[in-house]
Amino acid sequence: MAAQDVDLFVPTYVSRSGITASRAHLEHFIRDHQLNRYRRVHVFAFIAGAWTLNPLLEQGGLPNLATIIYDRSPLQERAPRIAADKLHFLTWLRYGSPVFDVANTPYTPLAMPNVKVALMVETRPTSFIEHYEKAARELGPFRFPCDAFAQRYDDCLFLPMNHDDLYSRFPELWPEILAFIRAGRFSPQANRTAPTGDPFAHDQSH
Repeated sequence: MAAQDVDLFVPTYVSRSGITASRAHLEHFIRDHQLNRYRRVHVFAFIAGAWTLNPLLEQGGLPNLATIIYDRSPLQERAPRIAADKLHFLTWLRYGSPVFDVANTPYTPLAMPNVKVALMVETRPTSFIEHYEKAARELGPFRFPCDAFAQRYDDCLFLPMNHDDLYSRFPELWPEILAFIRAGRFSPQANRTAPTGDPFAHDQSH
């Protein structure tokens, strides 16, 4: 990324106390690293990160934001609710309040009009979601089309990955992220076709 004239910041901000405390940590990170010195800032937000970040952005917490790319998943976004319902005590013991906050807080889409917005949609279940497939299905149909996420976007693509893959294979995402940063669009090669069929079937088609 440095070779492409991009400085990378990875905040450690999640607090066991919950999303509100995590948001305060993120605000301190932005201030402590003087992100206001950049003409343009681009953000990649994993799922819980969007719940934390969006209200801060709406309050003017990052006025030089130019681009934000959201990781979304109709599968993994059910994980907090399932963990809270099925593994309540163990979830609290390991993670504290943030999982419960995400499970109980409706998603608030970003309304800033001058920011380029993209979605990267996971299409595969993690082992956790596979283990709790019945509980995941009970929360309603899985809707993958970009419009199903009820937020505006300038471009949207679909990844043959699950949530764990995004952390371990993030370098594979970088070419498309860079394309969106530079042009406000993913590359022509990006998969923009929503998957069809059962997401738990290994032969799911796109």
